[in-house]
Order: sequence, then structure tokens, then C-alpha cells
Amino acid sequence: MAAGLWFGTKQTNPDLSALSGFSFPNPEQLVDIDLINHDREPLTASSFKDKWTFIYVGYTFCPDACPMALTTLNQLSTLLDKKTEQQAETLLVSVDPERDTPEHMKNYVKYFNQGFSAATGTPEAIRHFADQVSAVYSLPDDKTDPNYLVDHSSSIILINPDAAVQAIFTPPQDAATLANDFELLVAHYKSR
Repeated sequence: MAAGLWFGTKQTNPDLSALSGFSFPNPEQLVDIDLINHDREPLTASSFKDKWTFIYVGYTFCPDACPMALTTLNQLSTLLDKKTEQQAETLLVSVDPERDTPEHMKNYVKYFNQGFSAATGTPEAIRHFADQVSAVYSLPDDKTDPNYLVDHSSSIILINPDAAVQAIFTPPQDAATLANDFELLVAHYKSR
């Protein structure tokens, strides 16, 4: 009788219509990633396997959007610590490798949260990664001013444990909303 009840219940996917971002119905895996992290270790597609990762694509000299996003991601990390058993890593991918050395990135992200990581790479490797996560940016032609600005999207990208782009959250971003969205996406992922 118990077996009949167990087989008779169908697990349903959580409703993702209330999500503040966009969840991909068929997430595409990251491929041919060739970045280095803030400890100068290789960061490849397999580096994203078996864990959830929030990614922000920006640069450390950003005066506004990047610090705001990393502050939100720090608040999100605190909320997830209290709210759920499922944790997620946070990674800043810099599009400005000329100024964002691994050492500089490490100090920058650790200011926001000791658990955060950063990565960068060659201009070609960064562009390849950004294209896969739907991030856009534009470096200035003239970089003679050491305080040049970089135009970039301000989305937060969520990578699932299959190393695939699960969701994208565009501004405005709120930590409590992202925490609820994350719980929904984790439940949806587990119900597949």
C-alpha cells in the first residue's frame, strides 16, 4: 500500500513565473572556459561543476554598478546562510585585465565578502566567457586616462551544478528577492 502511495504521487516543478529574472528552460553548459582566478589558478568550465555560482561581470575600478552588485551579492550570501542549506559561490569576472590583476581583484572582492572569488583572462577568453553568459561590455579605445570607465551590463548570472547558465537577473536586484528566486530555482533543478 505504501509503495502504491509513493508511486502515485507526482513531484511537480515549482512555478517559476514569479521569478524576478529569466530562467532558461534548457540551460546551456559553459564550454572552453580559459580564465584564471585571483590565486592565478585555472578557471575552466569544470570549475563550475557540482555547485551553484552567482557571477557578476564587471571590473574593480567601476565607480557604481559593480560595488552595488557585490554589496547585494554579499547580502544575498548572508541571507542564504540563514535561510537555506543550499549555498552558492560568488564570482566577479573582470573585463579589464590591464588594470585588474589577480592580486588586485582578490583584495577587491574580499572587501565585500571573504568567500567571494574573482577571475580574469586574456581579452579573447573574457569575451568568450561573457558571450556564453550573455554579458556585454565595451572597453574604451583611449585608455590614456588611468581612470577610464568600461561600459558593461549589470546582470547577475546564476550557473547551476551542471555548469550551465540557469538564470539571469537584470537590475534592479534585491537580495531578499534573489534569495527567494534561488530557492525556487534549486527546487526546480532538483525536480527534473
